[in-house]
Amino acid sequence: MEKDYKEAYEQEKYKSTYLAGRVAELEDQVDDLQFKLDRIKNNPVWKASAPFRRCMHFCIRQADRVKNCGSLSGVIAKMKYKANERKAMCYYGTESFPDDAERERQKNTVFDRMVKVSVLTPLWNTPENFLREMIESVQAQTYQNWELCLADGSDDAHAYVGEICREYAAKDSRVVYRKLEKNGGIAENTNRCLEMATGEFVAPFDHDDLLHPSVLYEYVKVINEKNADYIYCDEATFKNGDVNQMITMHFKPDYAIDNLRANNYICHFSMFDRRLLEGTELYRTKFDGSQDHDMILRLTDKAKNVVHVPKLLYYWRQHAGSVSSGVQAKPYVVESARGAVADHLRRHGFSNFKITSTRAFETIFKITYEIIGEPKISIIIPNKDHVEDLRRCISSIMEKSTYDNYEIIVVENNSETREIFAYYEELANNPAVKIIPYKGDFNYSAINNLGVSYASGDYVLLLNNDIQIITVNWM
Repeated sequence: MEKDYKEAYEQEKYKSTYLAGRVAELEDQVDDLQFKLDRIKNNPVWKASAPFRRCMHFCIRQADRVKNCGSLSGVIAKMKYKANERKAMCYYGTESFPDDAERERQKNTVFDRMVKVSVLTPLWNTPENFLREMIESVQAQTYQNWELCLADGSDDAHAYVGEICREYAAKDSRVVYRKLEKNGGIAENTNRCLEMATGEFVAPFDHDDLLHPSVLYEYVKVINEKNADYIYCDEATFKNGDVNQMITMHFKPDYAIDNLRANNYICHFSMFDRRLLEGTELYRTKFDGSQDHDMILRLTDKAKNVVHVPKLLYYWRQHAGSVSSGVQAKPYVVESARGAVADHLRRHGFSNFKITSTRAFETIFKITYEIIGEPKISIIIPNKDHVEDLRRCISSIMEKSTYDNYEIIVVENNSETREIFAYYEELANNPAVKIIPYKGDFNYSAINNLGVSYASGDYVLLLNNDIQIITVNWM
């Protein structure tokens, strides 16, 4: 009999978990449909009317700003902000390049490890101006011990690519060129570049982008100072062939594996110790389009010291057909990225996970992991008065949550109103809720620490009293 009850309980528990997941999926679908509805503007009629709408909205905004500010001060403030933004972009562009004196200093710096860097660039029908600017951005490096390995998969109609490369190689022995028998795609062509490389460190570089003159110097510097074996920097996208015309500036966080799984925030410009490639490939062709994400996940796994250089040292050109202009240019990228992340998770022992695109961007993922066991969660909520906020918060936890192994610890911080103490009396009837009084002057850290000292859960969840839960599987 007891066995039957246990089996029935486990079945009901499974159903509950399954239904909670389905509800969450449906909520996500509703959000996604709403998002797609909002993007109706992509239809041709909407696009055709865009200039008129922009003009109308601009006029409305200016009128509102004048109305709200009572003067033109709001408009002037906005103009100043835009001017400062343009100034900042320029500061991170050519104005950040070393002057003659600094260039000489960097050029003449002798490090303990003057590592040779192999810059790997696969070519395919590269426009002439992109090609020349790319090569010259490598030649402009203040650090001199490099080689540029060019593997050319261009078709016969773009024979000029080879002619230009041979022209540069004839004048600079550090430029190494090979014409490939056939175009193998980004991943395969870059692997052919690696076959040409003789450097201790390797740095993949796109054929239509540009390097800051100091990037290799900065990278070799952290190799010497921090014994880095995998290095990356901040980057910007630019337009119209001018690095000062930036569209976005991407200031990246330091190495964080959970962030990297969900989002290839490292992207460009990676440089790494060639020994990290032992026993593995540089790029795997099955992940063409997201070969960088796959490579970064594999090599940072093996690296002993991943170092982020917090300087904007890479310029990603936006043009038709470039991924920087949107994954719509290469729709296969999304599936390729999802596959790379799934492969990485399986290597780390995860199973039954789910990878879905977010509304932020199609290749920024939400990863849903399988929950192992039923660990207890201790929710700590500091509170002083604010009875309506606290009631809304706790009610939403109890009504929305499908995960039921939790406790709520309210840390009472010198409240004064009768209403809050009356609510505490209501909560006293709920065994899942504890009210812990805190004595003394306000100290947020001490209040939370006191709450945690009473916690019996496997996990601690810190929550403000003005939070309202809106998603059923939030825990």
